[in-house]
Amino acid sequence: MTTRKVRAGIVGAGILLTGWATSGLHATAQTQPRAEVFTKVLDCRGLSDSIARLECYDQQVSAMATAAQRDEVVVLDKEELKKTRRSLFGFSLPRLPFLNDGGDNRGPQAAEFAKIETTIKSATNLGYGKWQFMLEDGAQWQTTEPIANRLPKAGLPIVIKRASLGSFMGSVNGWTSVRMKRVG
Repeated sequence: MTTRKVRAGIVGAGILLTGWATSGLHATAQTQPRAEVFTKVLDCRGLSDSIARLECYDQQVSAMATAAQRDEVVVLDKEELKKTRRSLFGFSLPRLPFLNDGGDNRGPQAAEFAKIETTIKSATNLGYGKWQFMLEDGAQWQTTEPIANRLPKAGLPIVIKRASLGSFMGSVNGWTSVRMKRVG
């Protein structure tokens, strides 16, 4: 067998193995993990005897309340989850189903967080045309390339969008977009 055929076979096997390995991860990411204390409350529904079911609910809800007091379990509604996702925009995070729309970043929630539109709270000149911005929500961003012939300042609107390969592009006051990174 020639070297070219051997390389093609190895590459083909690598693609097959990679597809097999990631298909398992994708399936795992689709199922939302649930805390055991929550699952036990749901299990009470399966009891047919009313008294046993009520005792089960009382016991498991008490256990859930204790876990919540100890910060072992946290319950968020959709609005709080949305605020959390927005506050984490720009950070590189692991793919968690409850933060990344099932872990695949392709869906209505991912589109919702493809960009943020806010106001600059403060702007600091870093030299060489680069800037650091504190946004109204407290997030801090830096330009990684210069803003030419402009002086950003507090109160100006800023739009930061996801770009290719995990990067971000920001435009202050409708000016030409520049690459940016989240620093705080």
